[in-house]
Amino acid sequence: MFLLSLSEHRIGKKYDYKIKSAGKFGPIIGAALGIVPQCGFSILGVMFYFQGYITLGTLLAIFLATSDEALPVLISNTEAINNVLPFILIKFSIAVVWGYLVDFVLKSKVNEVQDTGAELAITDECLTDHFNFKEVLYHSIKKSLKIFLYMFLINLALGYLVETFEINKSVGILGKTSFIQPVFVSLVGLIPNCAISVGIIQSFVLGVISFSSAIAGLSANAGLGLIYLVKESKNKIEAVKIIGLLYVISALTGVVLHFII
Repeated sequence: MFLLSLSEHRIGKKYDYKIKSAGKFGPIIGAALGIVPQCGFSILGVMFYFQGYITLGTLLAIFLATSDEALPVLISNTEAINNVLPFILIKFSIAVVWGYLVDFVLKSKVNEVQDTGAELAITDECLTDHFNFKEVLYHSIKKSLKIFLYMFLINLALGYLVETFEINKSVGILGKTSFIQPVFVSLVGLIPNCAISVGIIQSFVLGVISFSSAIAGLSANAGLGLIYLVKESKNKIEAVKIIGLLYVISALTGVVLHFII
């Protein structure tokens, strides 16, 4: 977990020009960057969408591919290691397909990039352009401990619920065999907190929710990008519509996956 957290700082340098100049490859590049467990990419996506440099499809591709802390947790869990590659491929595919579909339907266009080679200065610790080993080491340890604490508390709570109420054997409306479960988990995934992504992936590992529900919930979990979207948007209604579209896409995708896998 610590090594994964440490490596994110090396991967998470400024990608502003790469995103802005993506053109017709926007959803592909957006999805590829979104897969990287960095909360800063979803923020970058929102910033460039407001500036007109990327389309709504590209923004949604970044959101859909983003899983906050779920991927590092999944990789570090030996019991679920076989699900890592399918998880990455499905999330990437969902992001690309929906990104192009949204752009095709809405006929989205972008502004021409004038500042060739220019980079946007971002002070958020999620994305930095310098590598201070002591600072990165501190943040990596802090982040790893926080995720470990989340995992411990979530495992404790889920373990209690499973043993007490046998929720993993439930055949009710939110049971693993119900197509309603991805719809509900997608709603939970909209909460912009890394504890939510950890909770969703741990619920899958413990067998509480299905793989399709985990994908649905983590597709909706766009991290800090959703907070930034609402905060910085001049048109709050537009921001709500984008979040609503993200939810519908995530829930619908989860339901479809429920019937095919």
